Amino acid sequence: MKKLLSVLMILVLAMSFVMAAGQGEAPAESAADKWPQQPINLVVAFAAGGNSDYNARAISKYLTKELGQPVVVTNIAGSGGSIAAAQVKEAKNDGYTVLVSQLSMNIAQAAKMVDFGFQDFEVACVFSASADEVLVANADAPFNNVQELIAESKKNPGKYKLTANTGASTQWIAIGLQQAGAQLNVVSSGGSGERLPLLLGRHVDLIPMPYNMVQDYVDKGQFKYIANVSNQRSAALPDLPTLRESGVNAGYSYYNTMFFPKGTDAKIVEKFSTAVGKIVNTNADYQKEIAALFQAPTYMNTADTIAHWTKELQEMMAISDLLQGK
Repeated sequence: MKKLLSVLMILVLAMSFVMAAGQGEAPAESAADKWPQQPINLVVAFAAGGNSDYNARAISKYLTKELGQPVVVTNIAGSGGSIAAAQVKEAKNDGYTVLVSQLSMNIAQAAKMVDFGFQDFEVACVFSASADEVLVANADAPFNNVQELIAESKKNPGKYKLTANTGASTQWIAIGLQQAGAQLNVVSSGGSGERLPLLLGRHVDLIPMPYNMVQDYVDKGQFKYIANVSNQRSAALPDLPTLRESGVNAGYSYYNTMFFPKGTDAKIVEKFSTAVGKIVNTNADYQKEIAALFQAPTYMNTADTIAHWTKELQEMMAISDLLQGK
């Protein structure tokens, strides 16, 4: 009996050791599991005051609350957003640097201004769609629509100045108008925040702008709308024809998008994108703030964002030669 009890005790001890070994210690948390533990930098690829900038700033304070770490905005303007994109592309892929860009990156790639594109980043999400983009002129301009603009520019070739940000979406507008017969003097400019003072100061005659940034000037009689630059008529401006309706093969919508450097842990990208989606889709204060900018809350998850950017790039590649000035 004693011998049997001894054998049973040995078996019990052995089983205890096996179970302990099988359970082991809880796996240590990875850096992705602990993220974020320091401030996150949203690098906006355009100057302060423009569409991408104010959308990044609108969501950053809510992300700060949601993620428990400061989310700060840094503006790095230049080359249609390519300078910021290049810097973020080479940044440390630890989850603390995020690029905010839009259509311009696809245009820069198609124009062969850069040798990289959105595929060279970890795509996070679309987090906002700008108010409709419009083509505006000073109120006393001798044209009121695209057809009159083209006719007037043919009478006075090179007289009327249109701003275009080389390698950015506005370059597409300039190309489209020129292809439609407009003989304009295309002037290089920065983002929307930099274009507005040019028209206010009468240094140029036409600028593409988000309509929420120029509505007050139209109401005051300083500016007038020439066309809707977006692909479809706006519910806010139902009587304003699009460029495409006016015979100009150009038009776009701005989907502000967030990207991480390549190689950033997928868990971090997912955690970040989920936080953004929660704010956009459920945060009433954020939605109210966006509504004041004449924008509808807009979010695309990573898969839908990649699909949108892929389709858009294909459209840009189809006019690659024109974007290169060939």
